[in-house]
Amino acid sequence: MRLRAATAALCLCLLGACRLRRGLEAAAVRGPSAAAPRRPSAAAPSSASSSSSSSAAAAASPFSSPPRRDGALRNGTVVPHHYMVALYQRLAARRAPARRADTVTGFAERDASPSAPEQRYLFDISSLPEAEEVTGAELRVLRALPENRSLALSPEGTFHHLLLFTCPSRDGEEPRLLDSRAADILDAGSSRWEVFDVWEALRDRRERSLSGKLLCFLLRIVSDQSGRLLPPRQLGFSKPRPQPHERALLVAFSRTQRKENLFKEIRDKIKALGSPPFLEPPDPGREAYSKRRKRRTTIAARSGGRGHGKKAKTRCSRKPLHVNFKELGWDDWIIAPLDYEAYHCEGVCDFPLRSHLEPTNHAIIQTLMNSMDPESTPPSCCVPSKLSPISILYIDSGNNVVYKQYEDMVVETCGCR
Repeated sequence: MRLRAATAALCLCLLGACRLRRGLEAAAVRGPSAAAPRRPSAAAPSSASSSSSSSAAAAASPFSSPPRRDGALRNGTVVPHHYMVALYQRLAARRAPARRADTVTGFAERDASPSAPEQRYLFDISSLPEAEEVTGAELRVLRALPENRSLALSPEGTFHHLLLFTCPSRDGEEPRLLDSRAADILDAGSSRWEVFDVWEALRDRRERSLSGKLLCFLLRIVSDQSGRLLPPRQLGFSKPRPQPHERALLVAFSRTQRKENLFKEIRDKIKALGSPPFLEPPDPGREAYSKRRKRRTTIAARSGGRGHGKKAKTRCSRKPLHVNFKELGWDDWIIAPLDYEAYHCEGVCDFPLRSHLEPTNHAIIQTLMNSMDPESTPPSCCVPSKLSPISILYIDSGNNVVYKQYEDMVVETCGCR
């Protein structure tokens, strides 16, 4: 009894030392990040479409887990725009593959300085992959309540025209009208988002292979009564120091031409930043993976290995596989989800094969041959027969928030192949 008690005390001591060491290592790596602002609540903003509220319950808040370190990948903290969070909540519940676009990139405004009598919006689109087909683009501009409503109403009346142009180019190209609409000051009882179609500007830029990484727009407000240009700030279209969620947002909808490898894509983006090694995802060939392999081998040896015991004879079926992105070291750039259920296939494919396993003709023959002579051929394998996508909200190499649907991320059914 004394020996057992001493052993237990030693184990508790070692466990406490390991936890203390992990805490010190984490503090050394992260530095003084306690004062960093937390990510905003995942509640859908008032500007989101009505459909987002109906799906909010289905798509649980991606920020419901304990607070974690913000995605400071380059210069400061990246705060997800409310629209991108609401978009994720609305679309994450869909399990079917996207038809029109599987990627939505939100480019945050780079220049918020007002330039009366027009407002300029500047965006860095260098991180938008050339291989992706852009299927749509929109500019979302916050129209707040005028600071001085009486000044906005007189003497120009209440009706105005909002005109969105491209910026003049250095080679002398004149501004080109992209979108326009009428606006009434009195119809806005609260702040609202004006959405302009800018797909033509983004498409032309890519088709003409124009140099430069910046895309610029000009917003002009014309009085319907006098035809004069009005200062955007007078009508609530600009602020001296807007909050991150108040800045204009360029949203690009695109479709990937080929299936994306999640590990490769995100790792390439992080490498492009020149990030320190601790930000990189774990390499399957490194020590962490070999330790897991050794641990699994030890467990298998204790249980008698495959082919022995009750568990080894379980028929092919879907089993739980919980994926935690923080454990993978990806929580610095993946905003949501923090984790998900991927499932995996496990079990034996013995003869006769069940119809629900949807075996191929080759798998049936192979299983039959194995049942007659196990030495002649191995049995067919229990593998995923149907997979479904999940949606991921993450930060790309340009510090832009991206919504992307990744195929083949969740096992739906298993079969023998």
